[in-house]
Amino acid sequence: MGGENNTKLRVYGATLQGFAQACVNLNIVAGNKASEALREIEINEWYPFELLRTIERIVIDSYENADPILERVGVEMMLGWYNLGPGKQFVKRGADFLYFQTGSHGYSSVVKGPPELVGDFDLVEIDEENGFAVVQSSTPFNKSLERGVIIGGLSAPGDLDYIDVTNREDERRFLIEFC
Repeated sequence: MGGENNTKLRVYGATLQGFAQACVNLNIVAGNKASEALREIEINEWYPFELLRTIERIVIDSYENADPILERVGVEMMLGWYNLGPGKQFVKRGADFLYFQTGSHGYSSVVKGPPELVGDFDLVEIDEENGFAVVQSSTPFNKSLERGVIIGGLSAPGDLDYIDVTNREDERRFLIEFC
């Protein structure tokens, strides 16, 4: 993203705080650095998306393979959103999260800017009876973090016994199995 675009893409303060708090909760080496970087963040304000990239970079630079760490941060962010935030009013069961996240209340409520920068998080297919879904993402989020967000959102209500989310063949296409 170029210089001017960096200021046009915005992320909600609660998302930044959720990321930092997840790092602290998980005792991630970079947790204190991430929290320090976000000390002045107001949860109900909007900030340049590059600030999220900055704290992401703190985690990435702290680990040889940061993908599992970022995935776990995404899970923890969603568990916090569900248990400590507004999640329970929107999501009653795991599969509800997929509808919520891809609808107007989910992803689009925490990132704003020009559509070509914001991207989409679309539920392409869902078969609840057979426990299968496909989500296509063109968001600017790290895909390991996003995979964790999906896992955390599906698992938070506690009604699913099995959740598997993969995006190995195409990092922007998440194949989801659940029961």
